[in-house]
Amino acid sequence: MKPVVFDDCFGWLHPGDGEQGVVLCNPFGYDALCTHRSWRRLAERIAATGMPVLRFDYPGTGDSAGFEDDPQRIDAWLDSIAAAVRRLREWTGVRRVSLVGLRLGATLATLAAQRIGDIDGLVLLAPTIVGRHYVRELRAHRQSWLSTPAGMNADPISEQDGYVEAFGFGLYGDDIARLAEIDLRSDTSAPATRVLLFEANDRSRNGALAAHYAAHGVAVDRQTFDEYDRFMVEALYSEEPADAFARLTAWLANGAAAPAESAHARDSIDSVDKAHPPSDEPVLDLPAAAALEQPVAFGPYFGIYCEPAVPRADAPAVLFFNTGASHHIGDGRIFVLFARRLAALGVTSLRMDLSGLGDATPTADTVTLDTIYSERACRDAAAGADWLVARGHASVATFGVCGGAYVGLHASAMQPRIVGAYCVNLQKFVWDGAAREPGEHQFASSKVYWRAAWMPRKWLRALRGHSHPLRIAAVLARRAVASAWLGATGWIEQRTGRHLIVNEVRALIRTIHAKGVQLRLVYGAYDVGLDEARVQFGPQLGALRRYTRVRAATLPKLDHALFTRPAREVAMADAERWLFDELMGDPSSVPARGLREALAVSALATVSVASDVSAAAVSWFDRVSP
Repeated sequence: MKPVVFDDCFGWLHPGDGEQGVVLCNPFGYDALCTHRSWRRLAERIAATGMPVLRFDYPGTGDSAGFEDDPQRIDAWLDSIAAAVRRLREWTGVRRVSLVGLRLGATLATLAAQRIGDIDGLVLLAPTIVGRHYVRELRAHRQSWLSTPAGMNADPISEQDGYVEAFGFGLYGDDIARLAEIDLRSDTSAPATRVLLFEANDRSRNGALAAHYAAHGVAVDRQTFDEYDRFMVEALYSEEPADAFARLTAWLANGAAAPAESAHARDSIDSVDKAHPPSDEPVLDLPAAAALEQPVAFGPYFGIYCEPAVPRADAPAVLFFNTGASHHIGDGRIFVLFARRLAALGVTSLRMDLSGLGDATPTADTVTLDTIYSERACRDAAAGADWLVARGHASVATFGVCGGAYVGLHASAMQPRIVGAYCVNLQKFVWDGAAREPGEHQFASSKVYWRAAWMPRKWLRALRGHSHPLRIAAVLARRAVASAWLGATGWIEQRTGRHLIVNEVRALIRTIHAKGVQLRLVYGAYDVGLDEARVQFGPQLGALRRYTRVRAATLPKLDHALFTRPAREVAMADAERWLFDELMGDPSSVPARGLREALAVSALATVSVASDVSAAAVSWFDRVSP
């Protein structure tokens, strides 16, 4: 596969020597983040049959230029699909093009196909047929998330806010109304010569759409999409729908021997004459950020190198890592947004896919928590720093969320040129793998349980047997015992200089501190990672005070994966301040931001929390457990 840039969009061309090509139309937002690995596998599967494939990010999404709140995104996305079709013809010389779309991507593919007017095959995977239903679904997902421990600190979004989102990705302004107006039955009649419709739900509405197309002379094939529910989940757990993808690929291949092209297709080919492969060094120009972005591959890894027009010589390069199994854009696209924000300040960065993840080569067959928290992942992270050093950067700072925070922490201990590590909601300092308590990672923080104890509905759930208070109490009791034991041994060690136990966590922090790394640990007030930090360093994190280069803080509105815009903004503002103040010693270089003033007032206090023992006493009434 080959990275490409066209019309301010970033994409991948999977070569093939056939005369039929395929454009993959991404689902929107979190759906795209969850399914990225399998979507790439689909492109590889289709290309292996000889059909070249182009997959890409719409404007304002993924690695493409722009922002999600830019106006007229829906129309820009439709234009980008048409541009992708033109580029695929130009680069490969294919005579026929088919579109494959998933969820909202299927809706966009259908509308674009109708507009283009010369699409051979159209594959719709669980399409959104009525746009207002999709808008309602986004609102429902957001509301449901607010009731979880991860979302309890977030602000609700009203329908008057001109913004609708779910899990970090949203639509703004007029685009909400534009999407709500879409109905494929009235907006399209014969978008392609033939249509393959994979039905995951709402069979009656899918049937009506199929009948509508058949009435306009389209050959329609309806098939079931039984693997849908295992596919459309968090990236770590998403399973490739191998059966559906095999049927899809066979359907496309069977259409390779299609009738002679239309006059429009012949004109398109005649205007191209022959294939003109894309540039071997694609670059995305970002005038707004005064930067250039270039896809880079080194060893098995992949990354996007974001280089400012005027780099600061005193700035370390910033290295971003995968969050969990998601690819290098990050939840809510935070790594893209922050990289370009830093570029405007003269700071270079690399958004990196560790081995097996995202667009690294080869992609992993399966990804587990043990993969994300593995020693190999930490070595991969160090290799990313090595690449930046070889590129000419004297020093490197890392930025990671959850699992990315873990690999950044450990890479900072082993790579000589890493001088700073910014860790958001670090869940574990040392991964204990198979020895960890089964299912314990699914439990919430003590503060969540304390808050839940005052909710009558939690009592009712416990009385009805819908929650597991004894299991919760046992977990919190273990936390309390571990915290007390580590606190006591740490107190003795500090006063006697004798190490009573082998404490890998404190040994790691000592190593990082002695190496001279500036370490910043930030947490959301309700994040379970905060409990892990309290277990290791005391209820007030007092044991960290002996390390002058290690700082911990809670930040306001910080949910675990930075799904909300306020969470992303507060994390970026604090990391920016840390980078310039602590690593560059130049706070005057950071532009004044209203958000930074808010942080100074409400966020940058040392972590202060209730003890595990107190939390355990009230946690019996909470439902958040397996």
